[in-house]
Amino acid sequence: KSLICQSKNIRNNVTNLRSLENCTIIEGHLKILLMFGAKSGDFQGLSFPKLRVVTDYVLLFRVYGLETLSDLFPNLTVIRGNNLFFNYALVIYEMLQLKEVGLHSLMNITRGAVRIEKNPDLCYLATLDWSMILDSVEDNFIVANKNERECGDVCPGTAQGQTLCTQTTINGHFRGRCWSQTYCQTKHLHGCIISVHGHAYVTSKARVSSLMLLVTTAAVKYLEKMKFLCLFRLTCEPCAGPCPKACQGNKTIDSVTSAQALRGCTVIEGNMVIKIRGGTNIAAELEASLGQIEVIKGYLSIRRAYALVSLSFLRKLHTIKGDSYAFYALDNQNLRQLWDWSKHNLTIERGRTFFHFNSKLCMSEIRKLEKITGTKERNQKNDIAARTNGDQASCEMQLLNFTSVKVRYNMIILKWNSFWPSDYRDLLGFMVLYKEA
Repeated sequence: KSLICQSKNIRNNVTNLRSLENCTIIEGHLKILLMFGAKSGDFQGLSFPKLRVVTDYVLLFRVYGLETLSDLFPNLTVIRGNNLFFNYALVIYEMLQLKEVGLHSLMNITRGAVRIEKNPDLCYLATLDWSMILDSVEDNFIVANKNERECGDVCPGTAQGQTLCTQTTINGHFRGRCWSQTYCQTKHLHGCIISVHGHAYVTSKARVSSLMLLVTTAAVKYLEKMKFLCLFRLTCEPCAGPCPKACQGNKTIDSVTSAQALRGCTVIEGNMVIKIRGGTNIAAELEASLGQIEVIKGYLSIRRAYALVSLSFLRKLHTIKGDSYAFYALDNQNLRQLWDWSKHNLTIERGRTFFHFNSKLCMSEIRKLEKITGTKERNQKNDIAARTNGDQASCEMQLLNFTSVKVRYNMIILKWNSFWPSDYRDLLGFMVLYKEA
C-alpha cells in the first residue's frame, strides 16, 4: 500500500521512524532530530524504499548512531522545496556519527539550497557535484565537516583503476562524482518525476499514457501538483505552463507563510486581501507564491500593506471579477507603483475602485489603472481621494527658470519667478540639487 503523507516531525526514538512506512510522497517537510540515545545498531535493517518525493524540505539534526542515509532512503528522488527551512531544502546539521550523505537516488532539488554543517565524521562531500542536482549552487553552505584530506574518499572502480562515475570539474579539480564507494552520482533527468502505486517515473516531453491506466484520485491530485494535468480519459500530458488550480474561499495574506499556502494557485474563488506589514525578501517570496494567480473571482484588497512598494509580484493577474468594489487600496504608506503598464494588462469586469491614504502612490498611476481596466466611468466622486494619494511623493515636476544666479565665496544665491499651483496646498516646497564642480 502506498500513501501520500503529510509533514513528518520524527524525534526522540528510532522506532518513531516507523511512521514513514508506506509513504511514497510527503506533502510537506521531513524532520528527523534529537535522537540522543540511538546507536548504530538501531538503524540496521531499517529502510523506507517507498519514499520518493518530499515537497518541502528535509532536515536532520543530532540523530546519534546514524552513519548513512543510503539504506534509510534508498529511493528518495526529489526534494521540491515548495516551502523552505530558512532558504534551505536539505539541512544536515550536527550529525555526529554520519559518515556519508548517501542519498544516491536524489536527482533533483527543485528550489532552495543545501546546508551541511558541523558533522565531524562526514566524508564524501568533495566527491559530490551539487550542480547535477540543483539549478544554482551559490547559496549552498557546506562548512565545518571532516577535513577532506582525512577522508580518503574512493569512488566505485577507483581501486581497480577504472573510471565508472561521471566526471566533472569543480574549482579546477576534475574527478569522478559519487555518493560513496558503492554508488556513483548520476545526472538529474529533465522532466517531472511522478509516482503512481509506489513506482516513480521520470517523464520527458512525451505524453504519459500507458503508465496511467490505473490512476487513483490521490495520484491525479499529485500529478496536478507536479505540473501534469490528468484528462478524463485517464491519460496525462504536460500542461502548457502551470496546470490550472482553483483555490476555494476568501484568502488573507498577512505573512510570507500565508502567501506560501497559495503557491500554485491560478484562480482565487473568492476575495483576496493583502495586508503584509513586514519581512525579509518580501517581493521575491510573494512572486514565488502568488505569481501564478491569473483570476480573482471576488475583489482584491491591499490594506495597510506597509511592506509593499509595487504589485508587480502579481505578474500574471489579468482578471478581477469584482463585487461592489473590485480593487481596494487603503493606507499603504510605501506603495509607489501598481504595475508596469507597458507590460501588464488588467480587466475588472464589474465594480468600482477605491484609493485612499496611499501617500506615495501618484494620481497618475491610479488614472492609468482606471483607463486600462475600464473602471473610470463606474467610479463615484469619493472613491478616489486626490488629497491623500501621492501627497508625500514627487508626482508632478515643472521646470523653474532662474532669473538670477550669484556666486559668492561661501554661497550661491538663486532667484526664480514666483511659482504657485492652482491650489496653494499642492506646493510642499522646493528642492535644489547640486554637485561640486
